[in-house]
Amino acid sequence: MCRITLLAAVLIGGFSLETHGLGDTDPRAMGLAQSYTALARGPAAVFWNPANLALKRSPGFSWYFLGAGTSFIVENNSFSVKTYNDNFTKSNHFLTDKDKKDLLNDVPGEGLKLNLDFDPNLSLLIPVNGGVAFQMPRGINSAVSIGFTSGLEGEIPKDMFELLLFGNEFEQQRLAQGKDGDYDIAEWEGSRWMVSSLNWACAKSWMPGRLNPYLSEFSVGGTIKVTTGVYGEILRSSGSFVSRIQGAELHAYLITRNAGKTGFGIDLASPGDSSNGQLAFGLGLPDLGGIGFGLDLGVAGVTRDRKLVFSVGLLNLLDVFSWSRDASQDSLYAEAADLRVTRVLDVDHIEEILENDDVDGDGDIDFLQKIGDRSFSRSMPALLRVGGSYELSPRLTAVGNWDQAFSRGFGFTTTPRISGGAEYRLVPWFPTRAGLSLGGRGHSAAIGFAFGPFKFSRLRANLFDLALVTRGGLLAGISKGTAISLQLFRLDML
Repeated sequence: MCRITLLAAVLIGGFSLETHGLGDTDPRAMGLAQSYTALARGPAAVFWNPANLALKRSPGFSWYFLGAGTSFIVENNSFSVKTYNDNFTKSNHFLTDKDKKDLLNDVPGEGLKLNLDFDPNLSLLIPVNGGVAFQMPRGINSAVSIGFTSGLEGEIPKDMFELLLFGNEFEQQRLAQGKDGDYDIAEWEGSRWMVSSLNWACAKSWMPGRLNPYLSEFSVGGTIKVTTGVYGEILRSSGSFVSRIQGAELHAYLITRNAGKTGFGIDLASPGDSSNGQLAFGLGLPDLGGIGFGLDLGVAGVTRDRKLVFSVGLLNLLDVFSWSRDASQDSLYAEAADLRVTRVLDVDHIEEILENDDVDGDGDIDFLQKIGDRSFSRSMPALLRVGGSYELSPRLTAVGNWDQAFSRGFGFTTTPRISGGAEYRLVPWFPTRAGLSLGGRGHSAAIGFAFGPFKFSRLRANLFDLALVTRGGLLAGISKGTAISLQLFRLDML
């Protein structure tokens, strides 16, 4: 029963990240399936394409100075809401062997991928994922913005789910079924991060002679950014569990590297201290572990009829990130032999059945050993964004995007992503949005709406801007996740 309860928790608690960059998960973008490169204006343009700052429809001055909202994305690569409803919501329903085999077959050979992403969207004079746009001399449009993103991603071996569903089988039984004699329990992958950036972007209108017959506007832009944060990842891992008549054997290890601290801690005190092994939680400001520098470039243009806008941004083009503060490389390992049920039942603490070494000589076996403290480099992947928007009517605009990351990490995948959407305004203050995307981490569908903007002299208010997105499928019932982006309110100064 405990195994089934744990499996149900995994089905509804697996998280994953949709490929995105710093500051680009606001509700309007998410409601259009992130087909937003050609629409981003003002401080938001910094996160999509800095060249958009010099387009005429981009405000000369705009300050996101008051607001509250957030976004998060939840997804796994194996199970849908329908999977959970079919197996865990019916009363007096017990999983049959066929049910268990079906669940196991849903997990790809590389294992279950679990990730989490959370981005705040807050503004109080100094905004998170926002900023201020302004004009400079010589016809240069500029913006300063702050971006923030945090998340984790991981992969659990498929054999862990076989153990969870069916319990352990003897080596002879597994070999007779054509399986490996041992369980792969430690081919784990994963990383976690918390990254913020300070960005200064500039753009200028410039019309090449050869484009003049076709375009009414053309601009170029760039962003210089300083990034900092916390990072950790699994470098390599291996391990197995094999059950024999004379006893089971366990061998597993992980090699990790980390820099900085997140400010949130969970500590299980040792059984012999005064806390009686209780969990202790801590929450505080993160200790930053690295600093980086980056450069974004972009171009944008508008056709003669002013209906079509194209925008091309190359983000993280020259991104260098050095992780040096509190840097460490650690080894987590466990060794055991001749494990039997009677031996496990007779011990008070798990340390009594493990055969780990006493590395530091304190008389206790060691699970975690620091093996180095060298700094390391791990940069944000370069990302190409090609977007377009077309004004079908004064109330209806169609958009499209092609995103291509050139390396993996920080939630990015190298699989290209194509998306499209439309925004319709029945009245100026009630926009509705919808979009579809293919590729990336999986197909998705998006809808969204907002109340606003409402303009009062030099103020502009947006109320309850919401986007809902399926992940890993176009329909909510069979998708493998969802994304939600909510802006309760935002007040801009123009």
